Amino acid sequence: MLIASGTPSSAQCTRLVQPPIAPGGVIDPSLRARARTRVRDLLRDVPLPRPWSMNAWVDLLERRRGREIDLVAVEYAPGRPSGAWQRRADYDLIAYTAGTSPLHQDHIIAHEIAHMLCGHRGVCLMSKAEAAAVAPDLSSHLLSHLLTRVTSDDNEYEAELIAVLLMSEATAGVAPLRPGASGRSADQARRLASLLG
Repeated sequence: MLIASGTPSSAQCTRLVQPPIAPGGVIDPSLRARARTRVRDLLRDVPLPRPWSMNAWVDLLERRRGREIDLVAVEYAPGRPSGAWQRRADYDLIAYTAGTSPLHQDHIIAHEIAHMLCGHRGVCLMSKAEAAAVAPDLSSHLLSHLLTRVTSDDNEYEAELIAVLLMSEATAGVAPLRPGASGRSADQARRLASLLG
């Protein structure tokens, strides 16, 4: 999943988050190493359930952290984030897109969990009315600044890399890719995989 960041223009355009580039024109290797270490440590403390289930894994993560995580499906609108994390006083709220595949939903949730575990903070962009339009079934109390944070490119890249690593482990052996895949989509997938490390 490529992450859109920034305030959409009137044409609903967004910019794609670019990975942080270290001197010499390469993706900062310390960020990759930090993401791999975070995932390794996380999975040591909170092992993945087999068969894979995001809900079962979040239950384990809640017990480990001693703090509830509420997962809320919301309708997606073009130009809006596909997911969001909000730290509340006594629990964490993760919103994710309702109208997509279960695997994509799991990836969105993993991305938001990465923001949560890394303690990333963002900048408020939406009003309560805009948040209510995105998630009309939630109370106004829960909507306060829901789906409103845009983080730095470094934070977005780190969260996406952690989500990719986590979901790679979660789905390992579940549905292997065909080794002979070819064509434009296969080429794009290989390029994306090389960017993410």
